[in-house]
Amino acid sequence: MKKLIIFSLLGALSLSSIAQTSDVNTGTATVTVTPKKDVFLAQHRYAMQSDEFYKFKRAYELSNGSTVSLYNRGSLMYAKLDGGIPERIVATSGNTFFSTKSDLKLKINLLDNGDAIGEAYIPTKIARN
Repeated sequence: MKKLIIFSLLGALSLSSIAQTSDVNTGTATVTVTPKKDVFLAQHRYAMQSDEFYKFKRAYELSNGSTVSLYNRGSLMYAKLDGGIPERIVATSGNTFFSTKSDLKLKINLLDNGDAIGEAYIPTKIARN
């Protein structure tokens, strides 16, 4: 029963993010659904412990020449691009992080030799700060 209530609530929330356009000449409609970030983060949050995050705390050089640094203040985790404004991040898996305020996304795979590989999506508004 609890699952049904949660799915109903999520369904109602998702309806608020639907935009619809139609073409009168062809009778077709285009519907764009934008997921709510808060709902995504709430559903996919990973409870990363501070000792687990410790291995990610450092600066990473990105392929575009920028540097992103990960650090924490207490139990809160942050990412900072090129010394800019810190972005609070949350873990969504053991190696994936999302910003709570922007669309910043980081996936970091740590290698046995101390190097790291991964992916970074950095929104334009962060890159300009």
